[in-house]
Amino acid sequence: MKRSVVDLTCREVVELVTDYLGRRLQPQERAVLEQHLLVCPPCTIYFEQMRSMVELAGTLDQAAAKPPDRAALLTMFRRWKKGES
Repeated sequence: MKRSVVDLTCREVVELVTDYLGRRLQPQERAVLEQHLLVCPPCTIYFEQMRSMVELAGTLDQAAAKPPDRAALLTMFRRWKKGES
């Protein structure tokens, strides 16, 4: 059964965005999602945020990233819990 843009809910768009960005949707599914984005500004904003995040994540250099210092994280958490800055 073919779906139309009116059949696609915003919740389904959220569930499909990752597959869309990963080019794992069938052509008909892609078309319906794209049509929904044309008529739904909140979903369009969500889609653009996800697209930007995926693009930025692809630019990270994992070799340069250091694992967080456990002691520093615990100190920050304890300060936050006490309401300190």
